[in-house]
Amino acid sequence: MTQNSGIPAKPNSRRFLDAFDEIERHLRRVTAQTTNVPLSALVEKMCESSSIVRHFRIDLREFADLRNAIVHERTDGHVIAEPNDESVRDIERIATLLLQPARIIPRFQKPVFMLKPNDVVAKAVKVMLQESFSQIPIYDDKGFVALLTTNTVSRWLGSCLDVDILSLSETTVESVLKFSEGQENCSFLSRSTTVFDALEKFQLYQKDGKRLEAILITQNGKPSEQPLGIITIWDLPQIYGILEHAD
Repeated sequence: MTQNSGIPAKPNSRRFLDAFDEIERHLRRVTAQTTNVPLSALVEKMCESSSIVRHFRIDLREFADLRNAIVHERTDGHVIAEPNDESVRDIERIATLLLQPARIIPRFQKPVFMLKPNDVVAKAVKVMLQESFSQIPIYDDKGFVALLTTNTVSRWLGSCLDVDILSLSETTVESVLKFSEGQENCSFLSRSTTVFDALEKFQLYQKDGKRLEAILITQNGKPSEQPLGIITIWDLPQIYGILEHAD
């Protein structure tokens, strides 16, 4: 049981206004805007460059309305409205995510298993089975070539149904890649990117009717650089967990 420190807890209105002020100061500092510019304009300006603000665009505008309701015509230092616990938790979470954005590194930093185009497909299939991988990045001496997926392997196998002899130990990955369902199934982000940027990548692909299988993380987000980590579509629940439980 937590001991009572004797310090009275802040009322919800004070906690809400403190978090709101932190957010507003941050937006003004980043956009270099004066206090004459309303928060709604700050939000729209930040939406041009910040995936975090784009994600919380509607919430921030609604919180601005709630803030006005709390402080409108208050007298003697008393507020005329107290926000509920959920609203306070939400705005404090958003303030934390804005001021201390969760980065994809080190959260998704990990050794990335790669193959070369001239490796045999048997090697890829074995690793996919043993490690439950759905995709394997293929690199040559110049950098990223393509993303080999289980769907691509399945399409290649389907094309071999009428072939009398099928050799996994002789067929190269490069040959199998010709049966890829699409070349735009992989994207790249720099190590300094936030988890919001990663989430937005997946959402933009989905909006365009495409499927983003993986995001490779490199130093500067370039395909020519070696990967520092990987985010797959199966990591989306983890990303949503990071955003929902920030404190």
